[in-house]
Amino acid sequence: MPRRQMVVPGTGGVLYQTAAGARAATIFELLTRANAAKTLRCEYGPDLEALEPLRNPLTARGYMTVAYEPFGHAFPKWEFFDYDWRLDIRYSGKRLAEHLQAQASLGDRWRLVAHSQGGLVVLAAARLLGAKEMGRLVQSVCFVGVPFFGTVNALLALLEGTFFNKSIPKEVVRTWPAIYQMLPRWSVTREKPNRPELLAEGAWMKARLLPARDAPVDLAQHIDRGMLARARALYQATETGYFEPLRELDFIRIIQGNNIETPFRLPQFPSTQEVVQVNGDSLVPDEFTRNSLPSWVQDEATIRRLPSAEHSLLCSDSNVFGLCL
Repeated sequence: MPRRQMVVPGTGGVLYQTAAGARAATIFELLTRANAAKTLRCEYGPDLEALEPLRNPLTARGYMTVAYEPFGHAFPKWEFFDYDWRLDIRYSGKRLAEHLQAQASLGDRWRLVAHSQGGLVVLAAARLLGAKEMGRLVQSVCFVGVPFFGTVNALLALLEGTFFNKSIPKEVVRTWPAIYQMLPRWSVTREKPNRPELLAEGAWMKARLLPARDAPVDLAQHIDRGMLARARALYQATETGYFEPLRELDFIRIIQGNNIETPFRLPQFPSTQEVVQVNGDSLVPDEFTRNSLPSWVQDEATIRRLPSAEHSLLCSDSNVFGLCL
């Protein structure tokens, strides 16, 4: 049977097409168009288990070629999984699981390369499939720069609208559930990373970024309480057995950059002054992420830490590409 290999891109790496069928574009290109804020907002109801948005005028279509250039031109061909990275990660995982099952009879087991948020989507799909079914469908996963335990960059996006060093209106970013679901799973203000304080409402209310329950919400001033609840739902689903559905794979490879300053703490939260930096890839802290992996993953997975391109361009790095083959 033919070998099959697929890249699951990261946050910002998937392009969008509008309902009118315009050329696929990045988020930043869409921001320059008319009614951009309305087009880019996500709309969800109060049911946390209703994973699909109520309305979405955009379709994920294609990928940012500069970020995945070696894979786009490699032979044998790499496929790319199109998903809307703004949406609930559980929904994207459901779509990936359905895709893997629908394609099961058409070739060999998949070799997956998952970049950034794409790794969280793979883990969400694996939870739905279970270890046995995941092993039947997938041979291996190479995780590249995956924020398994969140990233301070997601927090900065909610606080400032800063997104890959570019600006997006806060009232838009604050409607994207995936950003909340990538909040740090460690304390960003205390020395001991003993609990995910940012998933609790209290931290945000104290910072005056979450109003009282009966008060009106202005997303230019506040975060979205419903989106924070979706982040807690994902955390609760992964608090134990996070990596267990991968046990039947032939091998797991984890690649991390370790040579670029990466935000790790905001000691003056919600102020973004005096950010504490550690080594990483500009988004994923290297040592903390490695040390937080379960012992069996540390023992059995191939973990490579290397000087490389910054986070968004990790998969364009020839050294990273070689490790994924």
